[in-house]
Amino acid sequence: MHLAPHHRWALAGAAVTSAIALTDAVTHGLTGGYSPFSDESDLLALVALGNVAHGLTYVALGAVIVREAALFRSANRVARGSRWVILASLAVLAVGFIVVAPVISLRDAYDSGVYAAFGLAAGPAFFGMILGSLLLGLALLRTHVLGVGAQVLALMLPVLGLTLLLTWLLPLWAHPAYLETTLHLGLALLGVGAVTTQPATRAATASPTAAVVRD
Repeated sequence: MHLAPHHRWALAGAAVTSAIALTDAVTHGLTGGYSPFSDESDLLALVALGNVAHGLTYVALGAVIVREAALFRSANRVARGSRWVILASLAVLAVGFIVVAPVISLRDAYDSGVYAAFGLAAGPAFFGMILGSLLLGLALLRTHVLGVGAQVLALMLPVLGLTLLLTWLLPLWAHPAYLETTLHLGLALLGVGAVTTQPATRAATASPTAAVVRD
């Protein structure tokens, strides 16, 4: 399975952010507390570093969506619309987590107006990224136009269901890390293993006689 450079960078970012998120999930499940990367941590520099890692990952994921534009053009309308929602959301989150969030973390300014404004912008962006990615995965369930990435994104629905079930059965283990990991890996893999119908193949399918003449 071929991985282009933009896929490798996105997968590297997804691996880092997933490790951070899953560490937080396990820490919370075992202790009820949070990892050193969480906003509740006193290690402000580490929190800021985690924010930058997330921001750079959003940039890398956005690059995958931009570079795979040709495949999106052959996808259905829902997938094409979801692409723009995801891209806009990633752009807002990238700027926020690279420029704004580290400053808030280093200054411990969680009671400031800047933090409130960041939350107002980041909230809808997170929602757009999650909803857009889920719709993209579901819209391409029956096709491999965007490869395995879209199939991974479709798994967000059962992962969300399992997370909600954990909220009821084992609340300490209910954490957004599982959904975040699925989402980041899915976006990073968009285009990998894509199956497209070539023009020559379509022509042969539409006109069997022409195919016989060519043979």
